[in-house]
Amino acid sequence: MAAITIKFVDKCAFEANVRNHSIKIDLPPNLQGTDTGPMPPELFVVGLASCMGYYALFYCRKNKVSFQGISIDADYEKATNPDRISKVSVKISIPGLPEEQKKGVMEAVEKCLVHQSLVQKPEVNITLE
Repeated sequence: MAAITIKFVDKCAFEANVRNHSIKIDLPPNLQGTDTGPMPPELFVVGLASCMGYYALFYCRKNKVSFQGISIDADYEKATNPDRISKVSVKISIPGLPEEQKKGVMEAVEKCLVHQSLVQKPEVNITLE
């Protein structure tokens, strides 16, 4: 299991430490934060979209398809009762991708670890000390 440590910094800011990396997490001013980093739901969508991007990249490399200029755009919608992300839209652009490779890229992207973790809900255990 990956070790991730998240510590409170100040106001509404936290800092996450993953391996040798630090990520600042914050809220915008309208939510009492200082906007020094992305919000948790944004990081959730970043994780999903970037994971899909890697699977597309790996497919292209394996099948000797050019992946130059690959980009991913993502957006999400929220719902309430309970508060949650209700919809995520991910658009992967691979300039010059041959039509006959599109199905293979889509199949690869749908196998991404984060996407599969949403489709096959993980067990989540929470403890409070």
